[in-house]
Amino acid sequence: MNINDFPYELLSQILDEVAKANIRDGPTYTFGLQQAPLPLERAKLQRYVRGPVPPELLKWDATAALRSVCWKWHEWALEHSLRDVYIRRWKGGERWAELSNRRESYPLYELIDRPTGTAVYRDPFASLKRTVSICNDFPEVASKIRRMWVHGFYTAHTDRLVFESLKNCTNLTSLSLPWTTIRHVDAKAWRSVLTGSGKPLQSLELQCVDPTSQQATDQDNLVDLKALQSVNFSQLRRLKIFGDTTFMPITDNDLFAIARTATQLEEFHLTCNSSITIDGVMAIVKASRKTLRVLEHSPRSQDGFWHPHPGSPSDSEHLCDTFRNCPKLETLSISLPSMCSHLFSNENVRFAGDLQVRALHLCEHEHGRSTQEATDSLQKLLEQARRLIRLRSESVIPRELYVELFFADCIFEPGFQSVHGDFSLAQISSDGYWPQNVDFSGKGPYGSTGLYGKEEEAQFQRIDESEFLTGVRRRFHSIQT
Repeated sequence: MNINDFPYELLSQILDEVAKANIRDGPTYTFGLQQAPLPLERAKLQRYVRGPVPPELLKWDATAALRSVCWKWHEWALEHSLRDVYIRRWKGGERWAELSNRRESYPLYELIDRPTGTAVYRDPFASLKRTVSICNDFPEVASKIRRMWVHGFYTAHTDRLVFESLKNCTNLTSLSLPWTTIRHVDAKAWRSVLTGSGKPLQSLELQCVDPTSQQATDQDNLVDLKALQSVNFSQLRRLKIFGDTTFMPITDNDLFAIARTATQLEEFHLTCNSSITIDGVMAIVKASRKTLRVLEHSPRSQDGFWHPHPGSPSDSEHLCDTFRNCPKLETLSISLPSMCSHLFSNENVRFAGDLQVRALHLCEHEHGRSTQEATDSLQKLLEQARRLIRLRSESVIPRELYVELFFADCIFEPGFQSVHGDFSLAQISSDGYWPQNVDFSGKGPYGSTGLYGKEEEAQFQRIDESEFLTGVRRRFHSIQT
């Protein structure tokens, strides 16, 4: 029986195992040489291993032989190796002419005792230009791409090149781009990518970094075409914005524009960003309230535990009620101006897994003072969270819920009735009277991964929740914010 007569699913599995074996047996590293000697110098060059071959190149190398067997294997190999495409900016200004681009020749290169080479210039945009050329010349090849990740290109010219390569990617479902594309690319090009002739885009990621000073001052890059005002995001299921920048940053107004049509989002991630406030986040949440399953809003960046203030809602809305009334919300990691027990008061919520809430104040105690009323409100919040954890574990379909609350420089674990924080000053001021039962904490100012790495930060301690509340009421410790 001819192998091509096998069911396609079985043939695909066989070819996949062959490709994995080729990856294991093939070169998985790249070579480089030290600085080239100056003219008339006789210094010996040293060879070194530069690093691993990227996964997408390993896939391409592993299917090289398969592509030449027959048309059916050729199509499978293209589907397999072009499913994910990564386009990176070349970071070095030179490469070595002696070393072949064909990685299968590397074993021969290892046999050379006295390597020689000449430094030659390499276009940093070569990979992007080559991708545009291939996608335009071979539309069938471009149609194999399912996910594209572009990194390191932040100019108006390269942003237009990126969208030029996307015209024939009719089956693209996931796209990761520099944030500058929402400034430098017009609405027509965006509409073609989001709701083009092929499959609609389902996942969009925007990466924010600080460009070079030359890029930031170039007049060609200081252009904002305001594409988001005329683009339909109704087919999008996942939106992620991560990183921070001061160059034409993404702001609340951009999220307001997206929220007008982004009514079917299932996931929204906003991390390490300080240019978007809670108003922009809530605009997205309200627009996709009925479909949202995952929400992550973590504006901390270099600040570790001391994350930037998320801002205050402009309409004084009670945000806890909004989140507890999202019917499909399961995963929540949110930074709020304030929180209270209402966040956990809906017994029908679908919260499951890890849930983190970081808040600056308690609701109705935005003055931030450590009063008896604020302590009572905190106790009610912890008890309500613990009640919801118990209800979720005892429901018809039991679900584990782990809650972490970050407030007043402490980390609260209602499920374990534990509080993590730095209580060393309280121990000194109370002559060792409070707290009495202190354990070492594996948590720290950066959250659940220990210390952030700053020498001046002390290790956290763990005490019982009841002892913590007693200490706050007796003025041994303050929850003033």
